Amino acid sequence: MNIERKGNLVRLLDIDNDFIIDLRYATEDNFTGQQIYQSGECWIDEHSAKILVKAKNIFKEAGYRVKVWDAYRPIHAQRKFWEIMPDDNFVARPPDVSKMTEFRHTHMNGQCVAVTLTDLAGKDVEMPCPFDTMDKRASLACEANSPEGRKNGEYLKQVMESVGFQAYEGEWWHFYDVSTEPVPYSDYAV
Repeated sequence: MNIERKGNLVRLLDIDNDFIIDLRYATEDNFTGQQIYQSGECWIDEHSAKILVKAKNIFKEAGYRVKVWDAYRPIHAQRKFWEIMPDDNFVARPPDVSKMTEFRHTHMNGQCVAVTLTDLAGKDVEMPCPFDTMDKRASLACEANSPEGRKNGEYLKQVMESVGFQAYEGEWWHFYDVSTEPVPYSDYAV
């Protein structure tokens, strides 16, 4: 198997090609209305890829596929997001990496993913709200969301956390790989 690497990153489909890749920021179909990424290739931390494959296999046994909306995000893309929406509630402030000595699990090191479920044919499963909804509906705790959407979101969270991810409570689709050490952020052109 030929696996291309960029630092800690690998192309997810080189590890396992049974994912649906729909990188929203490689299109204009996202909260910015702009194409932010120059490529629709999904790059991810190698360890994060391995545990995402474990989750994908659990979901597949239950009749689902995993669709990836976001994984690795170059620092320059994070800066662009901040220029468009400088709101700490929904967009992380871009770091000054020249001053950083400690890192955390984020999109900027590929140790964070935004995912959803589809059926085996690729049809989206009902979830609490659309991807990148920037209000209270993005939380699994929002009781205004449909019972079916909340149930599916809880199932997604349960499986993702069982393999080593941690859910972000403010966005049902957002998961951090907390089962590995954080690595420095990078700005690879992908």
